[in-house]
Amino acid sequence: MTLADAEVRPADGLSPAALTALWNQAYEAYFVNIEFTPEMMARHLRRAGIDLALSRVLWRDGVAAGVSLVARRGARGYLGGFGIVLAQRRRGLAARLLSAQLDALRAAGLREVLLEVIEQNPAREVYARGGFELQRRLLVLDGLPDSLPAAPSVALDDEALSAAHARANDRRPTWRRDLPTLRDAIAHDGARAFGVLRDGQPCAYAVTVAAGDRLTLLDAGALDDAAALALLGALRHRHPGLRQWRLGDEPEGTPLARVTQARGMVVAIAQVEMRIVL
Repeated sequence: MTLADAEVRPADGLSPAALTALWNQAYEAYFVNIEFTPEMMARHLRRAGIDLALSRVLWRDGVAAGVSLVARRGARGYLGGFGIVLAQRRRGLAARLLSAQLDALRAAGLREVLLEVIEQNPAREVYARGGFELQRRLLVLDGLPDSLPAAPSVALDDEALSAAHARANDRRPTWRRDLPTLRDAIAHDGARAFGVLRDGQPCAYAVTVAAGDRLTLLDAGALDDAAALALLGALRHRHPGLRQWRLGDEPEGTPLARVTQARGMVVAIAQVEMRIVL
């Protein structure tokens, strides 16, 4: 078979079970384990706002061989999953699928698309050849910070979270840390938002989910190193029994990145954010 045998169609023709199976095949032998259950897939689609009619599946000889999931917010898009099944890799299919996906996004009126990719992933080159440009390095930080003095914190409602989110981020957040994503997690997944105050205003904030012995920081931000340190103290005070923390998509060089690493958290994964203007 040749590339001419490959057909690209919208992803909304797949059942939830078939889409989950295709996702798992597309991420087989990946750098980290991101195998999904149907429930995990449903949460990913909902939280990211994936549009299955706009997403694409690549077929060869009647068999699904690749998937590209995209979300849309206005004229902005997000590539929230992309891969080719193991047996079909290194045949030029990724470039074919990406080209078809970008054509669909242009036709739908999107003006820019974002993605994150593990920095050593060869798919970076596929994205670069497709027109994506490097924006910044993002860190996934794991561990438990050293003992910290407890710091007071307050719960944040949606209005206060929106203000803290805007104030404590000096650049546009990643898609997974943007307000619509966070609001979905708060509404459906038990996430909670709180802040540390300075002069009556949040100088640092976090949106967290606690499960088992793990604390996941879906988003966090701090105005400076002192605010970041106070945020870590507040987290330790709120969750004294949790032994494993994870903070994802943290831009390199932020106060929070500096302070968490200085206090013992380590970089588990480094990613790069890429962007294309359509």
